Amino acid sequence: MSAPQQQLIDRTRSRISELAPQNAPLLLAVSGGLDSMVLLKLAVAASAAEPRELAVAHMDHGLRGAAGQADAQLVQSTAAQLGLRFFLETLAPDALRTDHAGSPEEAARTCRYRFLERIAQEHGFPFVAVAHHADDQAETVLFNIIRGTGLSGLRGMRDQRPLSSTVRLIRPLLEFTRADLRSFAADCLLLYAEDASNSSPEFTRNRLRNHILPLLRESMNPAVDQALVRLARQAAEQLQCLDAMADQLLALAILDCSEFTIRLSRSRLLQSPEPLIRHALIRLWDRQAWPRQRMTSDHWLRMTALLQRPSSLSLPENILAESRADLLILRRH
Repeated sequence: MSAPQQQLIDRTRSRISELAPQNAPLLLAVSGGLDSMVLLKLAVAASAAEPRELAVAHMDHGLRGAAGQADAQLVQSTAAQLGLRFFLETLAPDALRTDHAGSPEEAARTCRYRFLERIAQEHGFPFVAVAHHADDQAETVLFNIIRGTGLSGLRGMRDQRPLSSTVRLIRPLLEFTRADLRSFAADCLLLYAEDASNSSPEFTRNRLRNHILPLLRESMNPAVDQALVRLARQAAEQLQCLDAMADQLLALAILDCSEFTIRLSRSRLLQSPEPLIRHALIRLWDRQAWPRQRMTSDHWLRMTALLQRPSSLSLPENILAESRADLLILRRH
C-alpha cells in the first residue's frame, strides 16, 4: 500500500472515531459512484485498526432503469465480497415524479434519507455515514448563496447532524477533495459506476459543478472552491458561539419537551434579542430532528413575532405554533 493511500486511511479512521464512538456500528450509504465506493473502501480499511460493525445500504431511485440496477448489483457484490450486510430498496419507475412534490433532486434526497433512517433504526445502527467531500461543500455553499441564505447556509454541510432522535448522519470525508478520492480510487484500481445523469444540465448541482464553478475559476478566482470551503469553516465557528448562547436560552425557556410537543416560556424568550430567539428556535428544530427544509426566513420571523401577542401559526411538516398566556407551544401532528 502506498504512503498516500495509508495517509488517507489513517485520516479517515481518525475522522470516523471523532464523529462516531469507537465500536459503534456504522451504516454506510453507498450509491456505487466514485465517492461512496471510496468511502466503503476507506471505512473497511479503517475498521481493520479500530474494529466496528459495518453494513451497506443502497437505494435504486427507479430513475435510470438498467443503469440503476447495474449500480445496485455492483454495490451488492462488493458488500458480499467484503462480508458486509447489504440493504437495498428499489423504487418503482417514476415513483419520485408521482409521489413527491418539488424537484427530482429534492424528492430523491428525501426518499434516500428516510430509507437510511429506517434501516438504521430497524437494525440498530446509531450512525449513518455518507460520502460528501470538500467539493460538495463548495457547491453547497455557492448554491445556498445563490438562492439566498443566512449564516446557517454559509456553513454548508455539517460533519454530523441528527437523522432522528436515535440516529446521526456523519460525513467523515468532508475534509477531502474529489481529487483526493480519485487518486485513491486509481491507486486501488477501485471499481465504481459512472452515473450519466451527473452531466445532465437538468439538475442544479450539475450546472454548478460543470458550468458555474469552472467559469468562476477561469474568470475570477482559480481557488474559488477553497475560498467557499474556508467561508463554510468560518461560518461554522461563528455558529458554534451562537449555538452555545441559544442552548443557554433554551435551557431557561423550555418548560417541558416531548417528541411531539414543546412548551416554552414567552417571557424568558423575550429577555433575549430577536436574532438569538430565532437561532434558538432553529436549534430546537434540529434537536427535535424536525424537518426544516421547507421552513423559510419568513416562517422564523413570524414565529418570533408570535411571542408578542396571543395567536397561532401553521408551519410546514404539520407543526403548529401557538402563543397564549406566558406560553409558546409547538406541536407536531
